[in-house]
Amino acid sequence: MDLARDQFTVEYDASVVLSDRMNEAIVELGYRPKIVQSPIDLGISGGPSGPLPEVVASALDEAKETGRLVFVDFHAEWCGACRTLHRTTFKDPQVEKVFERFVFVKVDADEDPEAAKYFDVMGLPTLVALQATGEEVYRHVGPIGVKKLVQDLSLLADRAAGTQRDNGI
Repeated sequence: MDLARDQFTVEYDASVVLSDRMNEAIVELGYRPKIVQSPIDLGISGGPSGPLPEVVASALDEAKETGRLVFVDFHAEWCGACRTLHRTTFKDPQVEKVFERFVFVKVDADEDPEAAKYFDVMGLPTLVALQATGEEVYRHVGPIGVKKLVQDLSLLADRAAGTQRDNGI
């Protein structure tokens, strides 16, 4: 294995290790962490745990038509971090501007537990970005600040726009 070139998987116990801290450590070592999951199966057989949730399927259809990515916000009414995120970070003008580049979907994990299960949501808030094909390209669990969210989502949207230009779309 050539760590300078090859990809590798890190398995960890999420009850012991904070994913943000693990990602920071990986970056400090000079690597680029990336969460990779299998592309979502959009066929009749469904995805990882049943059929693709309708709210996400509709958003993916819109993403295909508009050339945008899908941003899914998994939250719950009882989740204090979710309420704070919605009241502060999501209301920031910079964040609202970058959200315009996405098809935005809010999923209450209590009201739609099958969607949360489908996307393996283990903690709230969970923020997920998907390509129009259904491939997950971003995941963040827990609180996140304006600067980091704008930076992450802008980079994703810019990459998606560049890919579309490269493909002649």
